[in-house]
Amino acid sequence: DKTSFTVAETTEHFITTLDALKLETRAVDELQPLLSDLMNCLVRLPEIPNDFEPNRIVQQWLQKLNLMRAVDEIDEADSRQLYMDLDSAYQEFKRYLSDQNK
Repeated sequence: DKTSFTVAETTEHFITTLDALKLETRAVDELQPLLSDLMNCLVRLPEIPNDFEPNRIVQQWLQKLNLMRAVDEIDEADSRQLYMDLDSAYQEFKRYLSDQNK
């Protein structure tokens, strides 16, 4: 089932990106592809509402990183905020999946 694969892939990208931040990855050229892969999975999920909070959060961070140069790094404050935002998005994603399976 294509939807199940996309859900699994999305979960994988959330965890990979959160782990990278835990390992103090801060370079734009390392974080941007991770967020881009995550966003690509999120938009492939069927029946996601237009105002789906995880999509908004990931898009917001992608826009910020896309304005920076590849050699730039986010600072510790941004790294901690990105981690918190992505963790919140991941929890919302899991809640959404749980609600869909009721």
